[in-house]
Amino acid sequence: MTTQKERDTYEKYTKEIILDACGKDPFAIDYLWNLMCISRTVDDLYDKDQKINHEQVLEAVRYLLVELPFNPFFSKHRDTLMSQHVSMYNAWMAANTWEKGDETEQIYGHVWRDTHHEVVPLVALLTQGPSQMDFVSQKIRKLFKKNLGE
Repeated sequence: MTTQKERDTYEKYTKEIILDACGKDPFAIDYLWNLMCISRTVDDLYDKDQKINHEQVLEAVRYLLVELPFNPFFSKHRDTLMSQHVSMYNAWMAANTWEKGDETEQIYGHVWRDTHHEVVPLVALLTQGPSQMDFVSQKIRKLFKKNLGE
């Protein structure tokens, strides 16, 4: 479970890396922010390690059912992004299972739980090209690196 201080730091890093990945595309910024808010809320609901209020759930539902489907960046890149959404979900579910396994499974689960980060360099590629993808990829791995067991 993360502390409030850690969550605040991660939110600051999230905003920073979203700007790096999206450049000046406001629709890409909205897409990534919405996706990260949904991911955080759903993970908190799954883990039951943070209190989630009614407004947070409604916000995630609005992002999922209204804002994402009608976002122009998402609409333009839907096929590419949807395949990433499936991979994010699949890896997250596996991570939740494997974190309860033996030591090796816990290591895999530790890595898989952050697979949702992979959409960020992809957005950088779509908005700014391969060199920005490489930059964002390295930066996100450094900003969100966690020790085993955290």
